[in-house]
Amino acid sequence: MLTPEVRILSEAPGSFRASLRGASIFAIDGWNSASYVFVWQIALFLSLGESFSRFGAAMALAALVGAVGGLLLGRHIDAGNGYHATWLALGGLTANIIFRAVSTGTPALAVLANAAGALEGCLYQTTLMTAVYNQAKASPCVLRFHIATEGAWDVGFGTGCLTAAALLLLGVPLSAAILLSLVGIPPLFGLMRQHFAHERDPLAFRVSSEPG
Repeated sequence: MLTPEVRILSEAPGSFRASLRGASIFAIDGWNSASYVFVWQIALFLSLGESFSRFGAAMALAALVGAVGGLLLGRHIDAGNGYHATWLALGGLTANIIFRAVSTGTPALAVLANAAGALEGCLYQTTLMTAVYNQAKASPCVLRFHIATEGAWDVGFGTGCLTAAALLLLGVPLSAAILLSLVGIPPLFGLMRQHFAHERDPLAFRVSSEPG
């Protein structure tokens, strides 16, 4: 009852065009998530001897590393430059994709790669979502923007999962399926750099809390 009613426009010309870059970013992120996150979790579980207790401990450690990393990196991220943060976020993501692929089958390395991914997520998710949220706020209709971007993520994720499943069915190892995420890095890098290069204030690398 205390939340103000948000008026949705019956028509919002230019909404589709305004969502294209954000939808493209989310489609690629969905593709990356299919192998970098979900295929990886299968590989991690197998690397730990299919032990639920070991898998749970590895995930708990990653959560702790991510929480501490967020506290330590948060202030620097807020005061950072999105144009430069793209290099750090996607460079770190690339390194961690390769680390996860080569660590498959080796328990200690797999746990370390999983924890490193949580730390990398502090940079990657903040950079990506800042770009998408800023685009949403600048679009003619925030609701239509997010419907388009969420739908694009589903398409990218579904395509990534089907591609990984097809490769595994053909006998390709899990480590190679994890590397599918590398395909999305170059186009995502281009889209993110393009966004931050055209921001009015490239130093304003923080998500605004004002209603859109």
